[in-house]
Amino acid sequence: MPDPYAAVKAHFADVDGVTVNAGRGAQGLKVGSKMIAMFGKGDLLLKLPPERVQAHIAAGRGLPYDPGTGKVLKNYLVVPAAKKRSWIRLCEEAAAAAS
Repeated sequence: MPDPYAAVKAHFADVDGVTVNAGRGAQGLKVGSKMIAMFGKGDLLLKLPPERVQAHIAAGRGLPYDPGTGKVLKNYLVVPAAKKRSWIRLCEEAAAAAS
């Protein structure tokens, strides 16, 4: 089965300041010690400022994130696999926001 995140991992492999965390535990992208993107269940979970999360949701680029508690986390955006072409651009935005 091909890795749905391969293009994102390859893009950020040589980007200064961004670490591709692909080992044990949470897989995703880090800026310093901050996890900015997480890979899971075929979707991408991004940490962004709340106003950017709302803008992306309003534009149809992502969905609110509920970790299963019934409470939506305002600074996280789920970008489904159907929107995969936007993943790298949105990860770049998340990295810039974390810097």
